[in-house]
Amino acid sequence: MRSILSILCAFLAFRIAGAVAPALVLDADTGITLRAGFDAELLYVVPKAQGSWIAMAFDPKGRLLVSDQDETGIYRVTLPTAGAGLKVENLSGFPYEPIEWGSRKVGGAFGLVHAFDSLYLANMRGFYRIRDTDGDDQYDEFTLLKKLNVGYEHSAHSIIPTADGTGLYLVAGNYTHVPEGSVSAQPRVWQEDSLLPIIPDPSGHSVGLEPPGGWICRISPDGKEWRLIASGFRNSVDLALNREGELFTYDSDMEFDIGSPWYRPTRINHVTSGAEFGWRANTGVWRDYFADSLGSVLDMGPGSPTAISFGHHSNFPAEFQNDLFVCDWTFGTIFTVTMQESGSSYTGTKAEFLHGSPLNIAAMRFGPDGAMYFLTGGRLTESRLYRVRYTGGTTSGSARPLVANRDLRALRHSLEKRHTPGVGVEAVETAWPFLAHADRHIRYAARIAIENQDLPLWQEKVFAETHPRAVIYAAIALVRHGDKSLSARLLEKLGELPFGKFEREDQLALLRAYALCFVRLGVPSTKQAAAIIAQLDVHFPGSDVAVNAELCRVLSFLDAPSIARKTIALMKSQQAETVDYDRTMLARHEYGAAILKMMANTPNTRNIHFADCLRRVRSGWALEDRKYFFGWLNEALAKDGGRSFAGYIRAIRQDAIAQLETADVEKLTGLLADFPAVDLSKLPQPKGPRVAWTVESAMNLFGGELRGRDFDSGKKMFSAGLCIACHRIGGEGGYSGPDLGSVGSRYSLRDILVAICEPSASISEQYMVSMVKLKDGEELRGRLVLRNDQEVAVASNPFDLNQIAKVSAAEVESISYSQISAMPTGMIGGMNPEELMDLMAYLLSGGNAQHSVFQ
Repeated sequence: MRSILSILCAFLAFRIAGAVAPALVLDADTGITLRAGFDAELLYVVPKAQGSWIAMAFDPKGRLLVSDQDETGIYRVTLPTAGAGLKVENLSGFPYEPIEWGSRKVGGAFGLVHAFDSLYLANMRGFYRIRDTDGDDQYDEFTLLKKLNVGYEHSAHSIIPTADGTGLYLVAGNYTHVPEGSVSAQPRVWQEDSLLPIIPDPSGHSVGLEPPGGWICRISPDGKEWRLIASGFRNSVDLALNREGELFTYDSDMEFDIGSPWYRPTRINHVTSGAEFGWRANTGVWRDYFADSLGSVLDMGPGSPTAISFGHHSNFPAEFQNDLFVCDWTFGTIFTVTMQESGSSYTGTKAEFLHGSPLNIAAMRFGPDGAMYFLTGGRLTESRLYRVRYTGGTTSGSARPLVANRDLRALRHSLEKRHTPGVGVEAVETAWPFLAHADRHIRYAARIAIENQDLPLWQEKVFAETHPRAVIYAAIALVRHGDKSLSARLLEKLGELPFGKFEREDQLALLRAYALCFVRLGVPSTKQAAAIIAQLDVHFPGSDVAVNAELCRVLSFLDAPSIARKTIALMKSQQAETVDYDRTMLARHEYGAAILKMMANTPNTRNIHFADCLRRVRSGWALEDRKYFFGWLNEALAKDGGRSFAGYIRAIRQDAIAQLETADVEKLTGLLADFPAVDLSKLPQPKGPRVAWTVESAMNLFGGELRGRDFDSGKKMFSAGLCIACHRIGGEGGYSGPDLGSVGSRYSLRDILVAICEPSASISEQYMVSMVKLKDGEELRGRLVLRNDQEVAVASNPFDLNQIAKVSAAEVESISYSQISAMPTGMIGGMNPEELMDLMAYLLSGGNAQHSVFQ
């Protein structure tokens, strides 16, 4: 229910905004702010004994099936009707093979769907088909269709039926391997394809993960046929089909990378056959414009994507029917994304549908009644079941059809039918002319159709081709499948192309073709390198930011004589890029406010890219340019970014230092010192006296509403408890633990105390300690920051990520995760009750002195 005052305020805000933003109103019953004309209801508060729910699906009788993330199992929820209340049943017999995750046992379902007279379930161990064979309304047949490896929260996720009703789609995160026995619409030639040496994440996340990253498979109902249709995701959680049968997903960002040029915001992807979206570990993330990948429909900004679904499953008004509803766990928000046709694909615009705090949305589906149902939960947080219904009265009109470009989509589909090996000459001859098509997705579909055929059928066509654009995309295909003997011929062919006459898109594609040729077919000869430098150097720098970035990448790799001088001059004049995130949403939550602060104090990300390119350049350096380069990196270290930001800048600098001659090092004295960690000796001490705090004894302090606390004391305790050594609030603190700016909007006070008093109770895979067992019986412990064929390294001291222990890869027997958190217990033991309450107030406020806990 909404008060008249709330509605009036929303109406005035709508008018003031000039109808740019949708009208939002506060629902007094739930505390959720949502679009005018809708009503939110809290249907069920999940008892702690039933766990923390993260997956949901409707069965044929309109009941909800939900799963606890950990160990309490699967529940069936009969929704309330006029004659009966809500009913919850714990179902038995379901597959449960938990993993040890700190002190938790995690083994619940991440994905559920009812289809083909069966319930399909995905968890960290496998993909199952579950049936009721005797009609008694109880599941009694549990069949493992495919075993999957454990990927923690980057495991297999949601399942949906295919558009044609003959199969299923399953999406999985980047820690889960492509299932054995699957065929692929993509040729299996995945590589990192990074021209610059990849810098491992200084915080240890994703180190050693190889392509293709997260993936989507199409599966037959009996589970015998698996076909990989797309890859290159980080951690997409859900899938949705629009009215035209086109597939979409919502991929996650890597928040550690905020402030860096390889940071990629959460984004909506249009998933087509054979699609590659370019997630690679650490600094190897592909740019959105790389010609061998597909870009996003819409970049959403920072967040934690969870559930998505199209409005045509609802009984909402016509204006919502074609919208994609997407949920964010961190910011407790549901957005609508309105699609516009763009060639054979789409672009999108977003608008807020609802938000709350805390409202960590884990799952969402439209029910048979046309209402929206969503769950909060995950990571031991309290779960709640909500329903959102349209109550605004009768509406007129019908949903806007997206059919203007259906002929282009039909053309793309005809090419995608040839994404199968063995089609032969017909596929090559049909697809070849479309390598020069104006539409990116059609060019991509044509190239994948060709790449799926035997190389001898099309290799020589590359060298016979005369259309400049077709030459570029044919060359990209050949680089991915040919051998090093083709390098000279291919570089000669690319060298004939008139770079200066191309439009931006073709310039970027040609530069990507060169980069792939260098990476896959080897370093060009001195003569070839000189010819390529002569072709490209006259165009650097130009007027386009992306073209400059890729020219710098290619010319730096070739060690072009003028690249250092030109790039340093460009860095001096380069304007910082304005980041257009959703400031209203970010400002609403403490974590978002911290991101805004980071962005206000973040160095020019374009210059970070240039510095990354220049770190291996040895030719053409003037002493003053060297001084500027290292001075700029030192200034960058004083800026704010994601958790790994400073470590990446340090790594760029260290790599550049390694290229210096001894005489240069002497001339640069004073510019090459390291960036200090938090000095523990200077942190304050609590007054005490000491208390052996437990969760329960601490909770006894918080029987009433937390008010009137001391902000300065809370901030002091954040340092006295050594929290600041590993965690950040408001852009201040260390990097070895998660940013705590939004902890108060996502977790209850009890949840926070559990994390402090029992840190091993629940450990995110992003922060797990690795145990490196050596063949001589010794062991290294710490965050895994480097793993390759030559060596393995861990950051052994969580208070100082500069302390690195390395060993030869040949000495390593095994690497596994520790179930003991890097965070020590007893960190609040020196605090008296008043100090502890001030600390908890500071954490709940996200460092905001104006928060209600201090009023």
